[in-house]
Amino acid sequence: MKQLLFIFIILLCPLLTFAQFSGTVSDSQGVRYTANDDDSTCYVSGHEHLGYRPGYSLTITIPKIYEGRTVTSIGDYAFQGCGSLTSVNLPNSVTSIGESAFEECRGLKSLTLPNSVTSIGESAFAYCSSLTSVDIPNSVTSIGGSAFACCSGLTSVTIPNSVTSIGESAFEECRGLTSVSIGNSVTSIGYNAFLGCSGLTSVTIPKSVTSIGSGVFSYCSGLTSIIVENGNPKYDSRNNCNAIIETATNTLHTGCKNTIIPNSVTSIGGSAFACCSGLTSVTIPNSVTSIGGSAFIGCSGLTSVDIPNSVTSIGNGAFWDCSGLTSMTIGNSVTEIGHNAFYSCSALTSVTIPNSVTSIGNHAFDRCSGLTSVTIPNSVTSIERCAFGYCSGLISVTIGNSVTTIGEYAFQRCSSLTSVTIPNSVTSIGHDAFYKCI
Repeated sequence: MKQLLFIFIILLCPLLTFAQFSGTVSDSQGVRYTANDDDSTCYVSGHEHLGYRPGYSLTITIPKIYEGRTVTSIGDYAFQGCGSLTSVNLPNSVTSIGESAFEECRGLKSLTLPNSVTSIGESAFAYCSSLTSVDIPNSVTSIGGSAFACCSGLTSVTIPNSVTSIGESAFEECRGLTSVSIGNSVTSIGYNAFLGCSGLTSVTIPKSVTSIGSGVFSYCSGLTSIIVENGNPKYDSRNNCNAIIETATNTLHTGCKNTIIPNSVTSIGGSAFACCSGLTSVTIPNSVTSIGGSAFIGCSGLTSVDIPNSVTSIGNGAFWDCSGLTSMTIGNSVTEIGHNAFYSCSALTSVTIPNSVTSIGNHAFDRCSGLTSVTIPNSVTSIERCAFGYCSGLISVTIGNSVTTIGEYAFQRCSSLTSVTIPNSVTSIGHDAFYKCI
C-alpha cells in the first residue's frame, strides 16, 4: 500500500509543478495576470494599486513565466495612471506593449524594453513626464500614435533600423527632446509626430521615408536645420533651404525658421511653418500659387509678408495669430481669403484687398484690433460671419457695390466705427452684423 501511495505522489508531482491558472489572478506585487485562450500563455492585465500615493515608490518585476504560463504582453491600460510606479522590469518573452499600458505613470523615470518587443501601442507611455531615457530595441517595428506624447523629460531618442513606422503624435509635446535619430528603415512618419518639440534644433530624414504627415514639426520653435538624405524618392531639402519639399508636387511640406523658399516651389503646404516663433521674415517666390491652411499660424516674430501675384488662394488660418505682423500685401490674383486667415493679427494696421478677391471667409480678420481702415473691392460678393469682428480700431469701411451678403456678426464690436455705407447690391444683413458698434 505504501509503495502504491509513493508511486501516486510521484505521478502527481509534475501536475502540481506545472499547474496552470485560468481566468485572472494577482501576484504578491499586486500585478494581475489574465490567461490567454491557449494552454501556455498569459498577459499582464492590470494592477491592484493604481493611482499615486505620496512618498511611495513602486518597483515592479514581471516574470517570464507566471504559474505555468509565459507572459507575452502588457495589456491595454494595464498600469494606466499608476503614478507611484518608478521602475518596471520586463522579461524577454514580452512581444507587445498595449494601448495606454503605462499612460500617466508620471513617476516612471527610465525604461529598457527587452529585445522581444516588436510593437509599442498607442499612448503606451504618454504623459510619463519623469521619463528621461528610453531604450527602444532593434526588435521593434512600429511605434504607435501618441506612444510617448507629453514625455516632457525625454531628452534624446534613437529610433532603431527595425522600425518602419512612427505613429501620429508619437512624440508630440516632448519639449525636452533635443535630439532624435530616425532609423533608415522608417517609411512613414505620422502627422504631428514631433509637434511641439521646442527643444529640437536639427533633424535628418532618411531616404527610406516616403510618407510624412502634416504638422510633423509644427510648434518646433527651435528647429533650424532639416536635412533630407540624398536618394529619397519623394522628398528633398534642395538648396539647403532647411525644409522638406515634396518632389512630385513641388509643395513645401514643412520648414523651420531659417528657411529660404526656392523658386521651384509652387505651393506651401498646410502647417508648414506652424508656430515657428523665431521666423522673422519670409520671401514667397513668384512660383507659389497657393498657401495652405495654418501655413504660418502662430509665427509671432513675423513682421511683414508680401504675397506675390502668382498666389490665387490663402488657406484657412494661414496667418492666424501672427501677432507681430504689421504690414501685409496681398497679390492681385488671390480670389479667396480663407476662414481665420488673419485671425488675431493684432498689430496689422492696414490691408489692401485686391479686386481679384470674391469672398472673405468667416473670421478672416477677426480680432485684428490694430486695423483702422478697410476697403472691400467691387469683386467681393460676400462678407462672411464675423469677418471683421472685434476690430476695435476700425474707423472706416468701404463696401464694394457687388457685395450681396453681410454675414452675422460681420463687424461686431468694431467700437471705433463711426460710419458705413451699405451699397444697393446688398440683399441680406446677418443678425448682430454691427453688434456693439457703439
